Amino acid sequence: MRAPSPTDPEVDFLSTLFTRFPLAFSEVEARLFALTLGSLPLESRQVTFQLAFDDVIPGGNADVQHGKLLVAIQRLLKGIDDKVLREEAGISQFINLFSRLGLNPGARLVTGKFNPDLREQLLVLGGRYTTAELEALLMLR
Repeated sequence: MRAPSPTDPEVDFLSTLFTRFPLAFSEVEARLFALTLGSLPLESRQVTFQLAFDDVIPGGNADVQHGKLLVAIQRLLKGIDDKVLREEAGISQFINLFSRLGLNPGARLVTGKFNPDLREQLLVLGGRYTTAELEALLMLR
């Protein structure tokens, strides 16, 4: 995969889909989001997921992983501007990507559930990019 650039059409697509501040995802946020999105089965109605700390931050100290994941989760739980789903001009709406995100330090697991209202958009996004491509694009924005 070539390195994405700010002029790529994919950057415009993601910028239209997810408007937030700051726009760029951190490395941990991008990896967590891309991995969770990649875990959704295309034919299933499932929107829940579970990932090991090491899947997101390989080979790290559990306390360091927990701290970085906690920051990423807090940022990912902030609302995004609902430009794609909004049909009426001049109305601002905000929607969360996730219904819930959690950390289980004992089991070293990240658990969560995508917002079911965004399922169709997320499946399109997941089908359009590989995990690595999505990570790179999210960090670029």
